[in-house]
Amino acid sequence: MNDIVSILGVQTELVSMQRNKLKGLNSDLFLRFNYYVAVFYQQELCLIQSKSNASLTPMKYRKITEQIEKVTGMPVVVLMDAPAYYERERLISQGVYFIVSDKYAFLPSLIANVRVKEKRKPPLKLLPTAQYFLLYYLSDSRCSQKFTIRELEVILPCYNYLALSRAVVNLENLQLCKVVKDGFGTKRIFFEYSKAELWKKSQKHLSSPVKKIVYADNITDDIFSISGINALSHYSRLNPEPYHTLAAWDRMFPKSSIPCNDIEGRYTIEIWKYPTCMPHQPNTKIVDKLSLYLSMKDDPDARIEKELEELIENMPW
Repeated sequence: MNDIVSILGVQTELVSMQRNKLKGLNSDLFLRFNYYVAVFYQQELCLIQSKSNASLTPMKYRKITEQIEKVTGMPVVVLMDAPAYYERERLISQGVYFIVSDKYAFLPSLIANVRVKEKRKPPLKLLPTAQYFLLYYLSDSRCSQKFTIRELEVILPCYNYLALSRAVVNLENLQLCKVVKDGFGTKRIFFEYSKAELWKKSQKHLSSPVKKIVYADNITDDIFSISGINALSHYSRLNPEPYHTLAAWDRMFPKSSIPCNDIEGRYTIEIWKYPTCMPHQPNTKIVDKLSLYLSMKDDPDARIEKELEELIENMPW
């Protein structure tokens, strides 16, 4: 089957659903359908397609989609070839979501949600995943100007396809990137501005990577990168300090193995919203320059302000 489906004119890629997402389904349902995940206006959908030509009644489809929705936690949509008009009407009467190629789709509540979202103001801030991707692009002088999401999965393996899809939509909504389709229908993400222009344009949408700060007296896990003053001293003429500031991605932070508190300790630990280093960095034990800038730019110390300004001025845009 083509890995792209048209939902109300919106070309959407289908990704085979991982088996662990289907735990809890009985063997009959597991074997009866192919299962896919698609993103429609930032909403994850579970799409199912029958493996055989055996027909099911609309009531049976309703019961099946309800069962699958309980397991996957996503709205379930049936992919169909060409049901007759009366069959479509019966599916609608049972409230079964379905798509017939690019000709017809019954997704009433999802379409209503899309219309509500379209009336809202665009987001002001980048998602953590989107910010990480953008900073990767800005900081790696060797990277391409165009990407597919499949290529991004290889470059940024810390995030899966769906997370990267949402990140691209977020960047596109904020007009920081553009998405076009090539002759094969594959979506390609590209940045039309120079990196220096893109950095300036993105300023109002960027935020500190630091989600929370805690303190500890002992560090046993090798998941931390140097942050704060000592990271800045690595990139500048600033002298290092005896006090250590370390950073860890919140997904990696071992809450149970390191005794932490919110008041004081030998180590200041910044818990970050996204990974603390970039894949192209030669030294992954020091946070990347642009994230460091964002984490320290509001520091009132004039020395730090000066070094941060030079850090940005010396970026190889």
